Order: sequence, then C-alpha cells, then structure tokens
Amino acid sequence: MLFFSVFKRLLALFIFIIFSSEVMAETYKEVAKVSYKKFKGTAKQEIIDQAMFEACSKAITKYANTFDDARYENFLKIKSKIENNIYEYINCSLIEDEQDKKAKTYRVVVKAEIMTKAFNAVINQSSSISDTDSLNKSEIAFAFFAREIDEAKSFKTKTFERTDTSASEDTSEIAATDGTETVISGTTETSSSKTSGGSEVAKSDQLVYFSSQESTDQFVDAMLEFFNKANYDLIDLYDINDEVADLYDEMIEEFGIEGTPSRRTLSKINKILKEEEIGFFVYGTLSLGQKEIDQSTGNNITKASISGTVFDLTGKRAKRISSISPQVVSGLGTTQEESRTLAISNSSKQASDILINILNKRGIK
Repeated sequence: MLFFSVFKRLLALFIFIIFSSEVMAETYKEVAKVSYKKFKGTAKQEIIDQAMFEACSKAITKYANTFDDARYENFLKIKSKIENNIYEYINCSLIEDEQDKKAKTYRVVVKAEIMTKAFNAVINQSSSISDTDSLNKSEIAFAFFAREIDEAKSFKTKTFERTDTSASEDTSEIAATDGTETVISGTTETSSSKTSGGSEVAKSDQLVYFSSQESTDQFVDAMLEFFNKANYDLIDLYDINDEVADLYDEMIEEFGIEGTPSRRTLSKINKILKEEEIGFFVYGTLSLGQKEIDQSTGNNITKASISGTVFDLTGKRAKRISSISPQVVSGLGTTQEESRTLAISNSSKQASDILINILNKRGIK
C-alpha cells in the first residue's frame, strides 16, 4: 500500500511538472486577400508574401484580443517589434490559395500557430521590471492558497400542492293553482368547481470545503515559477515574522471555510507589512470543484475558481489597486488525478498572468 501511495504522489507531481509549463502554441485559421497589378516574377512572390503576412497578422491580433486590459497595453508597446519579426513568434503554413485572374486578387488560407512562450517572453521584457536589478526591485509579499471540496450535499426539490374546492346551489319554485289547490314545483341546480395549484422550492447544494496543503503547495510552486519568469521576486509571508505567519494561518483557515480571507485579517497583515516597509502585497486563491465527467469527451473534468488582489502599501494607508474577479478554469484528463492537476496548472497560469499584468501596468518593479 505504501508503494502505491508513493507512486501515486510521484505520478501526480510528474503530470503537474509536465503541464504546468506554458502552452507551446495557440492555433488559428486565417484568410487574407490582396490585389495585384501583375502576378509573375518577383512581383508574384511579393504578393504571396504580403498575403501570408496579412493572414498571420490577423492571428496575432486575434490572440492579443484574448488578453486582459493590462496585458494588452503591454502588447501594444511591442506590437511593431513583433510585426517586424513576425515569424519569430508565429508558424504559418499555407492550407490553400486561389488566384482570381479576372478580379486580379490572390487569396490564401493559412494555419497560424502562435508560439506563446516566445510571445509571452517578449511581452514580459517590455515591462518596467525586465531590466531592474535586485537592489532596485520593490519588495512584494505574497499569499497563495487552495481549497478542495470535502463534502457535497444535494437536496431534492420540494413540491407543495394546493387544491381549492367551491360549491353553489340555485333553487327556483313555480306556484300554480287550479282554483281548489295550489301546487308548488321546484328545481334545484348544484354546481361545483375545483382549482389546483402549487409551488416548488429548490434548495442549493451544500458544499463543504477544506484547506488542502497538497493543492496549495502545487499552486504556490506554479505561481512562483510564473512570477520568477517575469523577473519578480516575491517574499513568503511565513518569512517576515511570527505575527504575520500566525495571521497567514488565519487567512488559510478563513479561506477554507468562507472562500475568502476576512477584511479584518487582511487589514492586520497589511498594517504589519507597512511597518516592515514591504511595498506591495499580492494574494491569490484557488477553489477546486467537484470532479465530473465531461459529456462531450467522456473524460474526467475538474473545475476551479480563481481570484486575487493586489495591495499598494507605499502610501499612508493600504490601497487595493486591483483584483481578479472570480473566474472559472477547468482541467480535462483521463483520470480524476490528472484533471485535478491540470485544473491547478491552468488556474496558476491564468491567475499569474492577470496579477503580473496588473503589476506591469502599474510600473511596479
């Protein structure tokens, strides 16, 4: 049993290392059409090159449009550099082409693969942190933690039915006389109606979470890797002093139960960090959802929710300069463990991208 337990942990670590690296390519299919005066000799090659360039540029633009505002601003700084050396950041292969001799146009369809590792590297180099040495960097403290579902309770929908019944009776009499006696005849009509109605009350599923040390360790390692690649050096709250370390433990406990650290605990931490002359505080959270089966593939899928905040501690008071609104990320794998690992990896990538872009946009070194 011990062997299989160790093997399982090693396998999970191996999968995490493999998939926590950046995605190597984003693929697009693009079309471009250019006009020409003549289509032969050197002019022909120039037309072909122009059409390929325009199609590949469309893929670059489409990829950049997936960025958040902060990252897109950094992209705009180096857009011309990328376009001038476009084939260092994208692989374009011709799928089909067509020459319309009557309209004098040349059309291409290309498969464009963005080399995201090179692309992201050049964007990071455009930030103010890229050429900053260690002595001139801001001190940034971090707190990253994860939780998982311990128990999930589902409740059946309750149905309430109501029936209303009403009845009425109408009576009429007719009197007639033949001179010697009076005859009274009558008729009685009875009617009734029945009305049914009701309502349904659905109670939300009850999810019970717990703070997961294993998931937190994986989340922290991946987040630090991305921050280090962007040339940021972060300080662990545990390494500041015992008081902050105790408050960090409180944050983890609060997050495990409530899904967010309390404002009071954050305020206490920010106050101490200011006293320690820490310039900024970054924290990110990860909540792993239930493991499910993806209906389209039949594979295991684990969904995760990420959030985060950046505090500026350089002024008189701590200021929340930006936050990540809760976002859902998922991991798809052939096993539950693989889907969970990929969910952490994908969440780390997305959360770190957003937080790093916030720092870059603010010019925080």
